Amino acid sequence: MQDKFGQIYKYCKHGKDVIAIKKTISIFVIILMSIIIFIVLLSVFQYYKSFYGLKGEIMLMEGEAPSFPVLIYDIKNNKKYEIRNIFYDVQYDANNGNNLIAVINNKIYKINEYQRTDFANRQLLYTGENVRYPKFVPDKNAISFTQKDKLTYYDLDAKKSIVIAKLLLPGYDWLDSDTVLFTEVDSSGSLNIMAYKISNNKTYVFKKDAAYPSLSYNKKFLTYQRGNVRNVVYIEEINGSHRKSVRVNSIGLLPYKPSSDGNYLIGAMYYAGHADVVIINVTNNKIRKIFPGIFPSVLDWKE
Repeated sequence: MQDKFGQIYKYCKHGKDVIAIKKTISIFVIILMSIIIFIVLLSVFQYYKSFYGLKGEIMLMEGEAPSFPVLIYDIKNNKKYEIRNIFYDVQYDANNGNNLIAVINNKIYKINEYQRTDFANRQLLYTGENVRYPKFVPDKNAISFTQKDKLTYYDLDAKKSIVIAKLLLPGYDWLDSDTVLFTEVDSSGSLNIMAYKISNNKTYVFKKDAAYPSLSYNKKFLTYQRGNVRNVVYIEEINGSHRKSVRVNSIGLLPYKPSSDGNYLIGAMYYAGHADVVIINVTNNKIRKIFPGIFPSVLDWKE
């Protein structure tokens, strides 16, 4: 009889041990899953936090012909718009973000109070053969553009133009109302960012061993690349000590544009055969794709 009770006791004790082990395993699994869920949620939170400060609107074109649509990204509402029109080389007005400047059939137009559905309200500014890449000059009634590879300034009041330089490489931008930046190849084959002043008709080296200048909409931050390295972009505060760089895991990043606070960068990360338009947090290098599979001919960002 005692042997039977002993067996029963051992069986019960063994059963309790099994139950205890199962409970321990269950608790461990629950804790482990909770940690994993917390890490995932924290990662998602940090990712979205990385882009919390974004604002404004981004505009780009996929190709270099009027048959390609204009693509618009409303950052605040996370909405995309597509405008099928006959314009190309579209840019925001540096003096009024509600207006645009664009090209159609060798004519440069100002598009007043543009809508995200059409560009109907337009005003002719200039007519000339092979005009491309127009921009409004900040704080002046003037525009700039390229014509047969020549960077040109045009005074809308005086109706007079000035040829600034032969533009062998794409991309130029206005530093202020008097100074335009562009890339030039010197006699040794090195790339330099040059500056031209309208007021005194002088050209000088703005930044040696640098190329492809692009400024934020408020003209407070400059972005550029160095030498022949195309997957690194430098961001500098024009009147300050803020200086950072962004490196991407692609062949290159071009074109690009910094935000008005210098904390973000939009650009096209290109690979062999395709490209993605992305927004990059300059501080932590987090990347958000906004137009995958697109290599823009032009892009702009107003805030």
